[in-house]
Amino acid sequence: MTADPVSTDTAWVGLGSNIGHRGQNLDRLRGALTASNVQIVAASPEILTRPVGVTRQGDFHNQVVRLRSPAPWEPRSWLAHCKTAEIAAGRRTTYRWGPRIADADILLLGEHGEIGVQEPGLTVPHPELRNRPFERQLLGAAGFMPE
Repeated sequence: MTADPVSTDTAWVGLGSNIGHRGQNLDRLRGALTASNVQIVAASPEILTRPVGVTRQGDFHNQVVRLRSPAPWEPRSWLAHCKTAEIAAGRRTTYRWGPRIADADILLLGEHGEIGVQEPGLTVPHPELRNRPFERQLLGAAGFMPE
């Protein structure tokens, strides 16, 4: 992993929804993520998972997508893109680990997950990745091949 953030055209993003029509919410979220000419170049299947953290809430539909931007973006640009997509898909602020209509978390950056970021408000690889086996499974299903 590199210590300093660098630009990349590839982000691996975990999607989730556990409110309302969860599958339709993920459809909207994927649509919002393809703004700014960003493409979804690979996607895992959607799976149903139990909530983590606050467990007294509905199950989540989860998926991992590999996104590619038309030009390399810095990590903060990827974060802003994901947050904008969440809002466009209907996300409203609740509480940490609470229920949500749309969630888009950067899991890894770079074609092989080689870019590391440790900044206030942004840690890549995602700090919970090691605690969520389903996300590692979904990364593999979306074509992730670590170096």
